[in-house]
Amino acid sequence: MSSTALPQQATRRLGLGRAWETADTIIAGSILLVSIIIGVFVVLCFQGYDTTIEEAKSRAQRAASVVAEGSRWVVASARTAVEAAAAAASSEGAALRQFGEMSRHFPTTDVLGIYDASGRLIAGESAPNAPPTIDDRDYFSALGAEDWALGSQEELQGRPVFAVAQRLQQGGGFAGAAVVFVDGSVLERLAAPQDLGKGSTISLVRDDGWVIARNPPPAHPIDLSRTAAMTMLHSADQGAYQSAASPVDGVARIVGFKQVPDLGYIAVASVSQETALAQLWYSIWVVSLLLAPIALALLVGSFLAAKSMRRATAAQRSLAKALERNEALFKEIHHRVKNNLQSINSLLQLHQIPREVRAEMSQRIFAMSAVHEHIYRTSSFEDVHVREYLHTLIENIRAGADPRVQLETDLDDIVVDKDSAAALGLILNEVLSNAFKHAFAGRDDGRVRITLKAEREGTASLVVRDNGQGYDPSVPAKGIGQRLIAGFAAQLGGEIVHQQDNGYVFRLNFPGRPA
Repeated sequence: MSSTALPQQATRRLGLGRAWETADTIIAGSILLVSIIIGVFVVLCFQGYDTTIEEAKSRAQRAASVVAEGSRWVVASARTAVEAAAAAASSEGAALRQFGEMSRHFPTTDVLGIYDASGRLIAGESAPNAPPTIDDRDYFSALGAEDWALGSQEELQGRPVFAVAQRLQQGGGFAGAAVVFVDGSVLERLAAPQDLGKGSTISLVRDDGWVIARNPPPAHPIDLSRTAAMTMLHSADQGAYQSAASPVDGVARIVGFKQVPDLGYIAVASVSQETALAQLWYSIWVVSLLLAPIALALLVGSFLAAKSMRRATAAQRSLAKALERNEALFKEIHHRVKNNLQSINSLLQLHQIPREVRAEMSQRIFAMSAVHEHIYRTSSFEDVHVREYLHTLIENIRAGADPRVQLETDLDDIVVDKDSAAALGLILNEVLSNAFKHAFAGRDDGRVRITLKAEREGTASLVVRDNGQGYDPSVPAKGIGQRLIAGFAAQLGGEIVHQQDNGYVFRLNFPGRPA
């Protein structure tokens, strides 16, 4: 298999039998990356939501504490004023004068009413705009057993007010009530510094669940005694919770509260959930607008890249298959050439020609056949590692030579192109055959040494050295061997050097490189 072939054996198989490819990895990686980004974004959104809610709770709780302290002063001041008015109620006009003196320091314009035991207004002791009767008010009924009471929110001349009532006694019995109607707009003054935003509310809720005052004011009196909100308000001295829907107007809010147990009510401040989360939703929207095109571009880019890679992979597979076919074709060609040369050699043995000539031709044919066999066995169609090829060739020549002649080899693994391999083998065949045939005439022994070495960059040398009788290249040869050697050397682009050194030394310098 060629080095350019795809390593299909290393790929995983998909459910439909198609190989898992790099393109699939890119798409899967992009989808995973986008999923991670979206997942992280969603987690951050949830964390941002939780953080925003907790911050809103903390903000509502702080506002409720401020409202508790501010309203405590208002209610306590009203109670002090109404107690003074009640003490002065026995003298005509004294209660009103006393109240007027004390109410000058109030943040709002409050109204005093003095009522008899039946709940009717005593005109001379009261403000002219006080309600004419309070016999149906719950705080008036409560004064039958209590010294003072807080009333739930009501209207007085179109304005929301709440009552702070003090019991009047005469002769040890119930004699009526002194009532201060506190302007509900006092909550606006308490709400303004808190800057709780659109949809926020501030309320004072009596312990029994009735709303004493609220900003913005409700359209009618509100009883929270049977609601989940009242359960939460009684759950701790102070705290905050998330309300899915207000029992008053159905708006989702984050509610903070603080009890004022000595005065019998709970201060409540709430932040609209929509207002609290508005900045978070805006940030999520902006980040989504930024992330969406990035994620889309990443996915589209990965699909386009995967498509391009699939095309490249398909082309690579096609080239690999073509290379496999070509490789098989080259192997078949070299195999057939080798077989044809062997057939020619076999036919040559049938001809009635001199034995010596037949042997020389047979060796030359083998030299050509061996290089083709080496090529198709090693699948090296461009470059040939000649060491193994030359060993095969030397062994074949040695088999037909005088066994008394010693043969030594020292061959490096030299690489030449395929066209040069056959020429190099034919040169060695001629030189080595001549050494065995002529160098040791009349002798019982001899030695031949063959070396193949890499020389300077890009060149190699083939040296055949014998200790025979020597050879004079200037003497005309009878056969065609010298002409073949010269022709193949020219084909190699090599240079032949003849030397005499206790025998004959043949040296061929030719283009080649170490493996």
